[in-house]
Amino acid sequence: MWNDVYEEFSELTKSEQMALFNAMKQDLFPDEPDKITELLKSIREARFSSGMACVHCGSMSVKRNGKYRTRRRNLCKDCNKTFNDMANTPFSGSRYTKKWVKYIELMVEGYTLPKIAERLKIHISTAFYWRHKILNALGSLGFNQLQGIVESDETFFRESMKDREITHRKAKKRGEKDEKRGISNLKIAVVVAQDRNGSVIARKAGTGRVRAEEIDTVIGEFIHPSALLCTDTATNYKKLAKIKGLQHETVNERQKQRVKKGIHHKQHVNNFHSRLKTWMERFQGVATEYLDNYLYWFRWLEIGKNLSFENRVEQMLISACQKSNNTTVNKLRGIA
Repeated sequence: MWNDVYEEFSELTKSEQMALFNAMKQDLFPDEPDKITELLKSIREARFSSGMACVHCGSMSVKRNGKYRTRRRNLCKDCNKTFNDMANTPFSGSRYTKKWVKYIELMVEGYTLPKIAERLKIHISTAFYWRHKILNALGSLGFNQLQGIVESDETFFRESMKDREITHRKAKKRGEKDEKRGISNLKIAVVVAQDRNGSVIARKAGTGRVRAEEIDTVIGEFIHPSALLCTDTATNYKKLAKIKGLQHETVNERQKQRVKKGIHHKQHVNNFHSRLKTWMERFQGVATEYLDNYLYWFRWLEIGKNLSFENRVEQMLISACQKSNNTTVNKLRGIA
């Protein structure tokens, strides 16, 4: 019977023969996509830069334990669990390994969930869970210490209770104005701090006018004690500088003071606010519950904006896998 198949195969054109051969190879000997295979070495080096350690318990008592689907497996002698290079990453257990790199490419380009789902032919809920597993992993890397002149200020976003029961106010339709004008407890404060080396922190701090203690909670530990804090004349930052024992310079923008002593200003933070607001518009209102994740995302894009597109994709993939992170779909759904 195979002789008959071979005779029919020989009648195909060269391009048809190659297409059939590749299809059979993929079905019978499925391999990982070339890009993932190339990146696995970089992911392994980033994850285990201090030595091969168990991703479950942290033990360094690990030995090789064969391979599964071309991936090296390791066995922990202490907890007796096995793991591979991608265990406890946003992509562990995924059935769509071929789509990882393309998904990251679309994230680097800032695509919305409906467009990602359409491009990759996956369900929109799958696109959602992948996004937040990746963003949780990026957020788990933390922040660099801010040194030298550190600019800081808040920007505000409307509260969004998507898919959540609202008890403290009446529900609003998209685009409907808030009952209260200006800054109120219906606005979510995002504190941004940036030094002149390009290190930046952007985190959700509270509602309305935030107190010094709230600012300290989200950025305080990341400001080096020798830093000089540069802000507007708001009293919350004056109190923050006193709490942290920081040098403090203020610029009075209400009096059209933009730069003080030729170097003290907060134009970098103001520009960051502007770019952040413009970028966020595409999502038509981010749920407040997930706002920090979108801040991690935008901050990551900002830090790597001078890299080539391919390098940004590679760095996001490696960064998302750098630390063990067992965020699961059930956790994102709120299921214990």
